[in-house]
Amino acid sequence: MVGSGINDAPRPKERGPRFPGFRKAKRAAGGRRTPARRGAPRSRAPRGCHGHLPGDGLRTKMAEEKDREGTEAIVAEFHKKIKDAFEVFDHETNNTVDVREIGTIIRSLGCCPTEGELHDFIAEVEEEEPTGYIRFEKFLPVMTRVLLERKYRPIAEDVLLRAFEVLDPAKRGILTKEELVKYMTEEGEPFSQEEMEEMLSAAIDPESNSINYKDYITMMVIDEN
Repeated sequence: MVGSGINDAPRPKERGPRFPGFRKAKRAAGGRRTPARRGAPRSRAPRGCHGHLPGDGLRTKMAEEKDREGTEAIVAEFHKKIKDAFEVFDHETNNTVDVREIGTIIRSLGCCPTEGELHDFIAEVEEEEPTGYIRFEKFLPVMTRVLLERKYRPIAEDVLLRAFEVLDPAKRGILTKEELVKYMTEEGEPFSQEEMEEMLSAAIDPESNSINYKDYITMMVIDEN
C-alpha cells in the first residue's frame, strides 16, 4: 500500500541534548574533533626536548670547544712567561730558585702582592719541610692560577700619583733618596730590605740621588703592560 507520503518521510538524525558546552564535553569524553579545513596546515620545524632545535646542541658544543681551546692557548702563553721568568733566577739550572727571589719573579710577571700575600704564596709553594728553595713544578700551577684570576693587580696610575703627592706636599715632583727610604721603612706597611733595594735601584737617579716619581710611575705602567 502506498503511503500518504507524510509519515513515510525520512526522519532527521537524533541530535544530542541542546545545552551549552555539549560538544566540548563530548570531546573531553573521547570524541574526535574534526580539524577545520582552513587551508593547508602550517609546517613546523622539528624540535627536541624543551623546544630546542636539533642543531642547538651542536652549536653549544662547538662554542664550548672554542672556549676551551682559547683557555688552553692562554694557559700555554702564561706557562711560557712563568718559565722564562723563573729561569732568570735558576742559577744552577736545576729547576729551583732561592725562596728570596720569589717576590721578584712574581713582580716581573706584572703582579704586585703585599708582604702578607707574598708570605701566603710562598707558604703554598714551599716544601713541607722548607729548604730555602722553591721547585718550578710547585711554583708553576700556583702562579698560573694567580695570572688566570688576575690576582695581585698593580695599583692604578692615578692612585700611585696621589700617593706620591701626599709624600711631596711642596709639589716638587721629586723625592730624595733619604725621604723615600724614610717613608718606605717608617710609614704604613714597611718594605723588606730586598724590596727597598729593588725599588731604589730602579727608581733613584744616581746623578741627582732623587726620584722623579711621575717618570717612575710612567715607567712602571709601561713595564706592566
